[in-house]
Amino acid sequence: MKIWPLIVFIGLIYSPLSIADNRISVVFINPGQSDSNHATGGFWSSVTRFMKAASDDLNIDLEVLYAERNHFRLSKLVREIGERETKPDYIILVNEKGQGGIQLEEAISSNIKTMFILNTLSSKHDIERYGKPRATEPNWIGSLIPDNYLAGYMGALSMLNAASKSETPSNEKIQAIGIAGDHITPAAVLRNDGFKKAISEKSTAVTLRQVVVGDWSEEIAMEKTMGLLSRYPKISAVWSANDPMALGAISAAKSMGRKPGQDIFFSGLNWGPKALKAIQNGELVSSIGGHFMTGGWALVLLYDYHNGIDFGDKDASVTMQIFDKIDICNVDTYLSAFGAQNWDKIDFTRFSKSLNPELKEYPFSLQGIFDYGLRTATKP
Repeated sequence: MKIWPLIVFIGLIYSPLSIADNRISVVFINPGQSDSNHATGGFWSSVTRFMKAASDDLNIDLEVLYAERNHFRLSKLVREIGERETKPDYIILVNEKGQGGIQLEEAISSNIKTMFILNTLSSKHDIERYGKPRATEPNWIGSLIPDNYLAGYMGALSMLNAASKSETPSNEKIQAIGIAGDHITPAAVLRNDGFKKAISEKSTAVTLRQVVVGDWSEEIAMEKTMGLLSRYPKISAVWSANDPMALGAISAAKSMGRKPGQDIFFSGLNWGPKALKAIQNGELVSSIGGHFMTGGWALVLLYDYHNGIDFGDKDASVTMQIFDKIDICNVDTYLSAFGAQNWDKIDFTRFSKSLNPELKEYPFSLQGIFDYGLRTATKP
């Protein structure tokens, strides 16, 4: 028996301040493109849309500023926020291409409470300077990081399992390639490591031919896959660190007479609309995703923190699974509920511990949304 409606009701009565009386302000520095049709895909626009739905429910003033994939703009935007006469209560950052330490320095100098999502500090210099959240700088209050290692591993396993069921001669190994986003960003590095872990576990049945960098771009991935398929014509498994690169790889394979889903198998990451369509038509084995929700979940943590429920009472560096797999088994269910990306169907107040005193763990996952977070009128 689900007790969520009762929990929400109790929380609204007994929380110290109601949502309406305790409005907070948050600025998110989005490292991506504001144009959702950009070649790198619509991931960062998805992050913003999910955060906007969460901020509406939690009565948070959310402002999103885009760096337009120019990582040098990231610290500039933070500095400009610090120069404002009225500063936000919180700023949310992403460590993109090693710029996290510079951004954090700007935020600290402006005395703004700061949280990282998706990628936290990673360079040796930054870690030696700042350590973990709250270790040396109390205004760096935390980080929320999805488990990218697990995401890379899950995608690779689904691809390899599909390839193993194909009509490859039993005496031949599966030949695989990987398309990484980059070799710098922490999320990219961890996804690559998860991919290689899955390959190593199946080393008796799989040969890894090469890993190339696709710079998160569909076009670049298509060009590089064409070269790899020419060099290694027996490749039957292609792992990609995001969906646009997977789609580019699929286009390359089709242009060379290969049959995705039959003699060559692909996995992606992001739950992009085009990727989910490719899963439905059998060209893509799976897409690992849900990490675009991280910003919305971070707003829940900040809301609770602002209301006296500290997510970092044990460790302010929070890593959660967050990622889930969408494949042919559940793609229709997901699209039926969220194909239009209407995140207003979710009641984000149900994920707040300050509004739900009996909530023990944060159910930040797709299953958590289906189990607890859907508004009554939208439940299947």
